[in-house]
Amino acid sequence: MLWATLGTITSKSASFGAQLVLGWTLEKEDFALYAIAISWSTIAFALRNGGTEKLLVQSGRRYEEYAVPCFKIGLAFNCLILLTLLLAAPALANYYQSSSLQTLICIIGLSIPLNTVAMIFQARLSSELRFGELARLTIWSAILRHASMVLFALMGFGAISFVLPLLVITIFEAMGGWFLVGSWPPNRQLTWPLIRNILLDTRWIMLTTFAGMLVLNGDYWAISLLQSKETLGVYYFGFQLTFSIAVLFGGGVEAVMMPTFSRLRADTQRQTAAFHRAVRLVVFGTTLVSFALVLSAPALLHFLWGGKWDSATIVVQLLGLSLPVKMVLSLCRSLMEGRGEWKFISYLLLVDGAGTVLAAFTGGLFGGVAMIAAMIAAYNVIFGFLFYSLISLRTTSNVRKAFLSLGIPFILGILALGSTSLLILVHPFNNYSLPDTGVVIVIFVALYLILTRIFEKDNLSDAVNLVRQIHRPAIAR
Repeated sequence: MLWATLGTITSKSASFGAQLVLGWTLEKEDFALYAIAISWSTIAFALRNGGTEKLLVQSGRRYEEYAVPCFKIGLAFNCLILLTLLLAAPALANYYQSSSLQTLICIIGLSIPLNTVAMIFQARLSSELRFGELARLTIWSAILRHASMVLFALMGFGAISFVLPLLVITIFEAMGGWFLVGSWPPNRQLTWPLIRNILLDTRWIMLTTFAGMLVLNGDYWAISLLQSKETLGVYYFGFQLTFSIAVLFGGGVEAVMMPTFSRLRADTQRQTAAFHRAVRLVVFGTTLVSFALVLSAPALLHFLWGGKWDSATIVVQLLGLSLPVKMVLSLCRSLMEGRGEWKFISYLLLVDGAGTVLAAFTGGLFGGVAMIAAMIAAYNVIFGFLFYSLISLRTTSNVRKAFLSLGIPFILGILALGSTSLLILVHPFNNYSLPDTGVVIVIFVALYLILTRIFEKDNLSDAVNLVRQIHRPAIAR
């Protein structure tokens, strides 16, 4: 997971650099149009690759048997997505009164079938646990995507700058995957019984994918129907800054833990122990980083974009508060997918997606961007605890002990954040001053580590040992 996380750090650094430039170059409406294009494409994304990528990863040593049949099925589904988006694009462009939206959706659709080859290679790297190579491919792909995004924006392509890089990286990832894997899997005849067996296995994966996309993008869809493009643009901008932290941790979790849990499928006791230990560490790390972002958001946004995106500060702060709990969903999903319980996880994620849309609708009906962010943050915390409790029951874990694994690091973070906020009220700190903000973050981190040392000594020891394990190989090299 650390290899994948290190790769994600580099990727998100490139993403942040791109957002820094795009925040100055593009308008709020450009961000809103991209959010609209992504949210409506979510419905078609449920069919992406026909769910075969995760089936290939889970198949492990049977990769050679399934690879080419999965490629053929995946390509057929991806072409169906392209056709669906091409047909829907004119109607959506007319509804939102934007011709650029039609171009955005068509380019997104075209990139999907082109990416099918890369999917096969990446599934092999993942199934063989070659995470270092997969991380390097991901890093260079992210750098290329965001660098070209900036280039297109500077050339005046506007909102289309978000999607043109998708065509660039599909070619790069296919060539990079071929270079790392070195060969195409042996051909296998695609028979109806084989198609039927694969689709029976992937139907829940597709439903899970749809639910996951709804969780990530359903709020954009709801906001686009109730609020102005400017409001959606502000929310999207703030969400992306917060989501960078989620990807930082979640990217490593989903890339590594699902195939790892799959390998431990025969040893459920060890699998469950690894799951709960990962929960403690992820919540600890996410709380430390996301709550620091909550404190630094006013100064950070004001300094980086000269006040242009100050209205997105409240979005970053509210969503940042819920991020540690929300991150647990990635681990829960990875565990259930590693066990092959696609149906169960699909239902839970569908509930989560529906809840996210409902929270966004409620916030949009009764207020502006602050109310929307508050409703979604509150929903994330409530559902996160419920989701984790259900997974603990499903794995016959001690629910009370599991609940504390999530609750204690999060509550300690709230206490440290609350104490730091009281200190800010007592002393005249300038919210827009970077030096003052740095002092505030140091105080918060110190308080959080002290509280963790007192109440969660084992968790802190695990985190310290993990850092040492990374450091020792680095010294050896």
